[in-house]
Amino acid sequence: MSNFKKGFIAILPIASGVIPFGMVMGVVFAEANLSFLQAVLMNQVVYAGASQLATVSLMKLNTAILIVLATGLIINLRFMLYSAAMSPYLENANRWVKYFCAFTLTDQSYAAMTANQDKFKTNSEAVQFYMGTAVAMLITWHASVLFGYLFGNIAPPKLNLDYAIPLSFVALLVPALKTKTHYFIALFSAIASLVFYKAPLNTGLMISALLSIALAWLIIKRKSRKAT
Repeated sequence: MSNFKKGFIAILPIASGVIPFGMVMGVVFAEANLSFLQAVLMNQVVYAGASQLATVSLMKLNTAILIVLATGLIINLRFMLYSAAMSPYLENANRWVKYFCAFTLTDQSYAAMTANQDKFKTNSEAVQFYMGTAVAMLITWHASVLFGYLFGNIAPPKLNLDYAIPLSFVALLVPALKTKTHYFIALFSAIASLVFYKAPLNTGLMISALLSIALAWLIIKRKSRKAT
């Protein structure tokens, strides 16, 4: 089985959790009176569900365009961290592959890559695996948004399908916790996320992520010193 196909299959469980979110996003586009073409274009240009939801909601309130843009950028700051982690795999890739990977980078694809990073023998295998996850996510997200725009969210509200998104991340996270250090960093990250949940400008996630990375770096440095 090719690495592309492995990536495509590996992302399917978590991609299924995106379907209700995509349907809700399609409904939001319709309720904001965006035309079909406008909805499709925004879904293509702003390929990030959370920032789409926030910016469209602000647009409905006739918020100043600079605030709308700033909100979307701040919410998407986490992708800077994902990009930094992905960059070693793309070091020798051609320009178009880098463009594709940068544009299609999502929480779900990054989570799948992280969960399977020990299985890649070369950077090329890792990139092929990622591209499989990216294509699966592209199909799932765009199809879900279009369905929601055209037909509305047909799922009963009492099902609380929004929980499918964090639960799918938990399903990927747990197998990746292989040592006591992993568990410690995960616990620290969870606590930091709660502490900074109400940070200004929705920067809580970015702050907790940077603190967790710093703690992990300190632990690695301490272990390397002991080894020498």
